[in-house]
Amino acid sequence: MKNIAVITGASSGMGREFVRQLDGQYDEIWGIGLGKESLEEVKSQTKTPFRGFELDLTKDESFALYTSFLENEKPNIALLVNASGFGKFGRYDEVDVEDSANMIDLNCKAVVKMTEYSLPFMGKGSHIVEIASVAGFQPIPCINVYAATKAFVISYARALNQELKSRKIAVTCVCPFWTKTKFFDRATQIKSDRAVVTKYVAMYKPENVVKKAIKDFKKSKELSICGFIARSQVRMVNMLPKKMVMKIWSNQQKLKKRYKDK
Repeated sequence: MKNIAVITGASSGMGREFVRQLDGQYDEIWGIGLGKESLEEVKSQTKTPFRGFELDLTKDESFALYTSFLENEKPNIALLVNASGFGKFGRYDEVDVEDSANMIDLNCKAVVKMTEYSLPFMGKGSHIVEIASVAGFQPIPCINVYAATKAFVISYARALNQELKSRKIAVTCVCPFWTKTKFFDRATQIKSDRAVVTKYVAMYKPENVVKKAIKDFKKSKELSICGFIARSQVRMVNMLPKKMVMKIWSNQQKLKKRYKDK
């Protein structure tokens, strides 16, 4: 039986970085993502046998295909990394409602479906990595839906980790701070020509975030947060009243000035 790693979002960003850093550690890697050419490029750069699956995880038929692959192959999933996801920066009236709904579908529903369809094929010693965000520890005006979806992932991952202890399967929730990926290309495309986020306290490299995530999941840690600034922010927002946290964020990004004429 093959020991495989299943990685969503494998065609770009954090998912692609997981493929790169985990190359050579499993019998086979299954990469799920969008863009056939991108997946082929990942395959050409990977020494481990790589199977690319072009699946849109906001669609039910994609999960029907995924479960059929599992039933036919019956692999041992030694690692599942849910790295697919996207965000949008903007006030409620600057983000299309369909984009907000799709965020929930991909960032929450797809994570649950991928995890729970995969679990029957996971055994003792397997690991699950759920990619959340530091944003999930606080409500964030003008990034409201994205932050809420990541709060869901954090809560789901931490609770599931406790549920799976009897099966010796560990769940690690990775909570990156601002990380330099193509995430921002989509996040900033809204019904406005004015940037919502104007101040980035720090910008981490994806290779560093993933390196720490791999180190942490191999130790079966419940949370993985890369960087002093990221860890400090999480501690701060857990101590302060959420109303104050939102006010600090709004002042930092000058949101009152941005929306004074709206």
